[in-house]
Amino acid sequence: MESTAIGTARLFEEIQASGKLPTPPSVVMRLLELSRKPDVSARELADAIALDPGLSAKILRFVNSPLAGLRSKVTSLPQAVALMGARSIKMMALSFSALERKGHPSCKGFDHERFALQSLCCAMASRHLSEELNVGATHEAFLAGLLSQIGRTIFATAYPDDYSEIIATAGIIPTDLPTHESARFGETYATLGGQVLRSWGLPDEICDAVESFRSKDTPADGPMLPRILLIAEFAATGLCSAIQGGPTDIDPFLSHCQDATKISRERAGDLLREIAKELETFRTILELPAGKSRTPVDIEDEIRERIAELSIAMHLENQSLANMQADLLKRATTDALTGVGNRAAFDARFSLELQRLAREEGAIALLLIDVDRFKPFNDNHGHLAGDHVLKTVAATLDQNIRKVDYCARYGGEEFAVIAPGTTLEGVQMVAERLRQSIEALEVQWEGKALSVTISIGIAHAITIEDVGHAANEMIRTADRHLYEAKRTGRNCIVAGKWPDPA
Repeated sequence: MESTAIGTARLFEEIQASGKLPTPPSVVMRLLELSRKPDVSARELADAIALDPGLSAKILRFVNSPLAGLRSKVTSLPQAVALMGARSIKMMALSFSALERKGHPSCKGFDHERFALQSLCCAMASRHLSEELNVGATHEAFLAGLLSQIGRTIFATAYPDDYSEIIATAGIIPTDLPTHESARFGETYATLGGQVLRSWGLPDEICDAVESFRSKDTPADGPMLPRILLIAEFAATGLCSAIQGGPTDIDPFLSHCQDATKISRERAGDLLREIAKELETFRTILELPAGKSRTPVDIEDEIRERIAELSIAMHLENQSLANMQADLLKRATTDALTGVGNRAAFDARFSLELQRLAREEGAIALLLIDVDRFKPFNDNHGHLAGDHVLKTVAATLDQNIRKVDYCARYGGEEFAVIAPGTTLEGVQMVAERLRQSIEALEVQWEGKALSVTISIGIAHAITIEDVGHAANEMIRTADRHLYEAKRTGRNCIVAGKWPDPA
């Protein structure tokens, strides 16, 4: 077969003409015919199922298993139909018989046991998800899940050589198959499976769901069944791997449950353990080989351990993310040299305090602080000494302001302190404490005790209307007062109100 994509209709016709398109057993055709009759009797349904002794035995095993939840033992098909309901029995009979295939595809790399197990797990997961979400009928969901993988056997039967190459490239897990199938055949196992089921006359809801569940164009607000089938496939992939001795990769299932259905990861883990518990019962009913599988108890224990590991990993990841965000926020708002707020953080905090003052009664003061004669200091002692002095001055200022105040590096050797809720006299006392604390410093550098002083300019306001205008004008006022402090001898404070009463 050529590697170029084949049109949808042509592919279906080609497989049909080759005689390799699967046909359902006669009992399935009879059940489908009965399913279109709204008034089918229990006797008609029981007689149709009775045509297949193996199917009859499966139905009776199911209704007498813990899965059916019946209290009394059921000994006949009419009794089973009466107790379970005609619709439920029809769907279960279709499920149990639709995958009855004689022989296996001769496709190298196609794992027949894993395929049967995958289909069963998809069916069970679909049933549980449908029940959990309370959408649609659980038996229809079971049938859709069981048949959702049928396109894979059709490809493996009709094009064994081509499909062997695809399996060798993509692996046996269905997750990566559609891309390679589409490139080779122009179809995926899902779209082909949906067409085949439609040709059998299965309900449109099931055919549409199987056909579209692997499509990237499926709308998020569309029918729930396609989404259920996709999530069920992730569950089946993880379970099959665990059953056959591989790693239990259940994180994709947990994540998709949470993202697509809002089922929490904890609840999704519970559902997976319930499926693992019921698995052996269903395998017995469908007479699937056990192979070298691990026991349901082992699988359930491993799922529980994986859930715990993933929960711990997620907690650590969230904690790490929170720490990273806090670190990024701190770095974005902190001056790298001095450790106090940076200019951007000052602008944001000053605007916030002014907005609060515009809404409520109160007061605010802005202190602009400059280290005196800092350029000659740098020239005499070097820039490293200057950096050390700035760090020490910043730490001292930050330690001597009130808890409600905010200290930031305004630029160069200038600092700013925002002091909300204080009188002009009160802020002058704060400023004097800062001036004295810096004057008393002895900054140790290379065996020398260095000393510095500061000049402070203050603007004080009690009412504002325009926040942007007030911010600019208070900075201008504080800057003007700082210049006056420098001009009149440094190491002093000049304060005033804004707007200036004069």
